[in-house]
Amino acid sequence: MKKINRKEIQIKLNVSHSTVSQWLSGLTRPTAGKMFKLEDEFGIPVSAWRDIKSYLQNNDTKQTPKQSSNRK
Repeated sequence: MKKINRKEIQIKLNVSHSTVSQWLSGLTRPTAGKMFKLEDEFGIPVSAWRDIKSYLQNNDTKQTPKQSSNRK
């Protein structure tokens, strides 16, 4: 399992470091579109944003990025 990489989230979603920090600390939430991208790219379910702090704590802040389905 891979830890959530804030820098990778920042780059892939084109947001600031402080935005990612606010999301992961539960101060703010990403837009719906960004939530779906976070689910697709980083495996963070949309439902986790109801209480992201608990989700991260219960999942030990480790996520497995989804693998591309374009493998041959």
